[in-house]
Amino acid sequence: MEINRSAFSHNLRRVRELAPAAQVMAVIKANGYGHGMQLAAQGLEQADEFAVTSVQDANALRAMGMTKSLTLLSATFSVSDVTGFAEKNIRPVIYDYDQLGLLKELPANADLNVWLKLDTGMGRLGFSAQELPTIRARLDALPGISQVSLMTHLANADQPESPVNQLQFDALNEALEAAKRNDQTYQQLSVLNSAGIVGFAEQAADTVRPGLMLYGISPQQGVSAHALGLKPVMSFKSHVISVRSLPSGSRIGYGGTYTLDGDSRIAYVACGYGDGYPRHAPSGTTVLVNGFLVPLVGRVSMDIIAVDIGELPVQVGDVVTLWGEDNPVEEVAAAAGTIAYELTCGITERVSRVIRDE
Repeated sequence: MEINRSAFSHNLRRVRELAPAAQVMAVIKANGYGHGMQLAAQGLEQADEFAVTSVQDANALRAMGMTKSLTLLSATFSVSDVTGFAEKNIRPVIYDYDQLGLLKELPANADLNVWLKLDTGMGRLGFSAQELPTIRARLDALPGISQVSLMTHLANADQPESPVNQLQFDALNEALEAAKRNDQTYQQLSVLNSAGIVGFAEQAADTVRPGLMLYGISPQQGVSAHALGLKPVMSFKSHVISVRSLPSGSRIGYGGTYTLDGDSRIAYVACGYGDGYPRHAPSGTTVLVNGFLVPLVGRVSMDIIAVDIGELPVQVGDVVTLWGEDNPVEEVAAAAGTIAYELTCGITERVSRVIRDE
């Protein structure tokens, strides 16, 4: 797994071009989407703040000397955790009534900043627009709370033509109007993730929360990362370990699910689901071998995949790019019936990591 650290800053600049007036909360959860949380934090040091999903990750970032404001997007936490949040400049997202009980334990001088999660139609975490005024009033009654910000999440941002997006924007605007009537103001407002930044930059509000696009992966269906001006941070590579000439009718791999319809040459690559390559990737999924895009054939094994190279000049030792530059991870994911997040997060420990700067 090669990580191009300079691509992080390139992609961050692209976010700022799309939403120039907004603060950027760089999302580095899930070990930086599989790229490495510490590497992501270093590569994205020019972001305004960071977001993770666990107290453990927040503490690890503080231990490595990262001082930017940290948001806990969907963390569970204890009373002892909460009492240290303000000192560590950590802002939890409040999305459940049980969390309000924990916040009551804060000392009056805690000076804690929090985010309040509004569910405008995602149907996941958060409070409804009807609940929001009451929840906000309860937060305002707690002396340990200093500032309250508001965020919501779009369910269909990767499909900008979906009418659900406008319904969510309408629900948000109604909630903000209700807040004005109740003299309730919010320190910050955050609405857009990566797909939202690309599709609805005019709705950027105070703070955007890019994740996927910071890693050089397109968040929009049918739009390539290249078209969006993004550079992939990760390249997943291996090499050819064997080349065989096989006659027409030869069956390839477990179960013989693929049969050659003509004489051909098959290259075998040292990579499989034991390394994080998706086992469910079908024949025809593209693999870049020695600069040539070729199709995967047969089932993915734990340690080996097979690709049909025909008459291409490929030999043992040639470099193979499973995904990365010139073989985008989002296209590999689409062929495998999944999403890029699952692939980048799924690379296993036995794969070596190489860091480079262009």
